Amino acid sequence: MKVKFLAVLSLAAVAGVGACRSATNTNTTVLNTNTNTTITTMTPMATMTPMAATDTATQTTVQSALTKAGITGVTVDATTTNVTLRGTVASKEKMAQAVQVAQQAGRKAVNNELTVMNK
Repeated sequence: MKVKFLAVLSLAAVAGVGACRSATNTNTTVLNTNTNTTITTMTPMATMTPMAATDTATQTTVQSALTKAGITGVTVDATTTNVTLRGTVASKEKMAQAVQVAQQAGRKAVNNELTVMNK
């Protein structure tokens, strides 16, 4: 049984290999041309992130509230979106107080860039 199977398998392999080879190869023309020779690439334009406008009314309000609370050495920058505190304060408690006063007076998000003075 094994011998018959191997004989049939061998004949099939020989027939398959023989059929693939012919005297004339009809697949000799290889066209490897690129028809997309005029590709135009668009360069994306840079988009500018709009900057928030300065809010002088909020800036004045927050600066006045800080002065009234006895907090000095703080610079206030206010935009239409947030309030930024910069400068040096005497302690961590004064820093926390400055942020709280700015939040209440400005009614906006507060960016705390304050530092505590080294004693």
